[in-house]
Amino acid sequence: MLRNLFLILLLLIAGLSLPAQAQKTIHGTITDAKTGEALPNANLLIKGTYRGTISNLNGEYSLTIPDSLLPATLLVRYIGYHSQEQVITQTSKNTRHFALQPSVTQLGSIVVTYENPADRIMRKVIERKQQWRKKLSTYRADAYTRQTLANDTSIVSITESISEIFWHEEKGHREVLKSKRQTANIEADNNFAGVRYLPNLYDDNVEIAGFKLVGVTHPDALDYYNFKLLGHTSLDDQTVFKIQVIPDRNLQPLFKGTIFVLDEAFALLKVNLAPNSVVSFPPPIKSFSTYYRQQFSNFGKAFWLPVDIRISGDIKIDMLGLEFPLIQFKQISRITNYRVNVPLPDSLYADDDSFIVDEASVNSDSLFAGEMKIIPLSVDEKEAYATIDSTATLEEAFKPTGFLANLMDDDDDDDENSGSGRFNLNIPGSLSPDLRYNRVDELFAGFNYEISPFDPMNFSLNGGYSTGYNEWSYGAGVSLEGVDIGPLNASTGLKYSAQTAQRYTSHIYKPYFMIIPNLLGSRGYFDFYRSEGYRVFTKWEYSGTGLSLALGFNSKKHSSLSTATAYDLLGSSTNFRMNPFIDEGLLRSVDVVFGYNLNEGYNFGVAGQKKIRFEIEHSSSGLGSDFNFTRYETRIAWSFPTFYQRRLISNTLDLGLKAGTFSGDLPFQKWGIIDGAVGIFAPYGILRAIRGRPYEGEQYVAFHAEHNFQTIPFEILGLTPLVEQNIGLIVFTGAAKTWGPDWSLQQQQARLYVPKTTDGIHWEAGVSLNHILDFFRIDFALRLDEPAFLVNVGL
Repeated sequence: MLRNLFLILLLLIAGLSLPAQAQKTIHGTITDAKTGEALPNANLLIKGTYRGTISNLNGEYSLTIPDSLLPATLLVRYIGYHSQEQVITQTSKNTRHFALQPSVTQLGSIVVTYENPADRIMRKVIERKQQWRKKLSTYRADAYTRQTLANDTSIVSITESISEIFWHEEKGHREVLKSKRQTANIEADNNFAGVRYLPNLYDDNVEIAGFKLVGVTHPDALDYYNFKLLGHTSLDDQTVFKIQVIPDRNLQPLFKGTIFVLDEAFALLKVNLAPNSVVSFPPPIKSFSTYYRQQFSNFGKAFWLPVDIRISGDIKIDMLGLEFPLIQFKQISRITNYRVNVPLPDSLYADDDSFIVDEASVNSDSLFAGEMKIIPLSVDEKEAYATIDSTATLEEAFKPTGFLANLMDDDDDDDENSGSGRFNLNIPGSLSPDLRYNRVDELFAGFNYEISPFDPMNFSLNGGYSTGYNEWSYGAGVSLEGVDIGPLNASTGLKYSAQTAQRYTSHIYKPYFMIIPNLLGSRGYFDFYRSEGYRVFTKWEYSGTGLSLALGFNSKKHSSLSTATAYDLLGSSTNFRMNPFIDEGLLRSVDVVFGYNLNEGYNFGVAGQKKIRFEIEHSSSGLGSDFNFTRYETRIAWSFPTFYQRRLISNTLDLGLKAGTFSGDLPFQKWGIIDGAVGIFAPYGILRAIRGRPYEGEQYVAFHAEHNFQTIPFEILGLTPLVEQNIGLIVFTGAAKTWGPDWSLQQQQARLYVPKTTDGIHWEAGVSLNHILDFFRIDFALRLDEPAFLVNVGL
């Protein structure tokens, strides 16, 4: 569990052409000529080309020059200093130092206008960018990235990559990984360093960890930011404006910090930016801070392109019972050897994967194996490479404290116990318990076992005993699963079972959800009957689309079961319902289910759902059935982003519809339901103003809607403590109606049952407070068609 958490962390942080064989490597330092102090991140270029590098924090640099470019003129530039050039020939010494002289430029006269001078400068920056961006259609370049993780005491991991990056104005970014290296405690497969995560802070829109921030040179930047002229410095004999960036909208993810603009060219030279407080994450991340520093150069040509990116920050993970040490991260990336407006291989965009691994190059690891020098390592980084071994895991470096810390599974299972088995019994396959308690089964204890001797064959076996009516349940099945036939994925199988079945199907609650309520005296949410027979099925899924079609044939004998017990831990022996009699007989039917599902499984409203399901079941005497009916049901759930879509989690509107009808003579055990709350528990997708038993009927329709405003209302009201706790606001409403036969009192007595129907239209509305104690929501639901008010708890 802990290892998986740190793999996710590495991905989150990461979310944030090769040299010629004949070459000459120059290295040295870049310093202040007067003080001798190192100039970190100085920009060093091969004049007349798109090649270059930057110095590290100690002012050290290393640059490889192909022989074809020799003799070459090296140009070093640093804001606030005069640039310096040195000529490199084949016979030049490999060590070259640069000592730069400070540059002082007098600011020319400024014309006084009513317009903020910083706004005037930024308007020109935006205008100039739009001009040269129109002429830039593609580029490819060489890239190097180094990422480090550290705790409070030292560096705990380093990952590096060498890659080639590609950009197309319409198709976007691609990256081909050429080589990688990492400290011994990181497996190569977990090295996520790459420029695919590199933000270009000159872009109109900048995506950072799922947030879409308005760039400082966006055409509408002056509507989102306040710019303030702080002063000026110089580069050679040109003025460089220093401008403060201040977010002007409190609810949008934006940048704050400073930028440096070159006068006359009106181009960004350097940015020091950080996301505002809107860029935050839900639990278990308690705090997140990050800083972005980037430089740009036109390399003496037409386009201003990034030459580096430096990212630093920290993450604090804290959850109930677990507190992790502060996680500090740094990334430095260098981009060089641009080739602009060149054709890009069509194969790069053959699929949606933006990151491509050059397996031959990576496996040989020729670039790092040859100690190719990119940006020199710092002293601490050199020490980390020398001292970190494979046993110094991230799990140990960031070991949590708290009362749940001892329950964290830090290590993988032993090889002899690994596999699909859920019990370490040294048996093949997967074995899991099946336990439940209700008023008919009383205690049911059983097992489920699955084994796949070879793909795609799968066998299943289950069994158990009900102490309530003293019967065994058992079943077995065989299936072929995941067979690819062109773009289709097919499954087919046969299953026989003799077991307790629920009289109506809930797509919200599973039987084991009801164990605790039943033991605490619930009158019983479900009713039950005995089902014995087989089902033949096949399912076809269109890969990558969410479309599916399932067909089935059922032949099962249905028989009634009596109430066996009313035991509960509270001793409420009279608090129970009799289990009603069903329509007994042999039910043979065919069913067809069409699905369009963009979500895997039910998620209790933790994330928006996008799914459509339509089902038809037909039974007739022509199939040898004792029943004649056709049943129709549809379920739709869809989530729509609404406001503040630039945030990681935007405001959303979630809609749900469930409806069913029939023709013929529908048996009692085939009625449909509209789910409500069980006790105080109310998951997503139910009516929140009813409790105890669901509405049911031969025909039914229900609609629910909720809008999740996240923390926005409390941010507007200035309720900072609620915002800091990530408390959100949800507004919801719902309506439902069911129809059923008008049973007489005598019929109800014969069935031992009085159906619960809406008796008109059920209307409800309410509000919820979300993320209580990180995981829960509290609903305040008001019944509108009759007096009722309920408070529920959900996830």
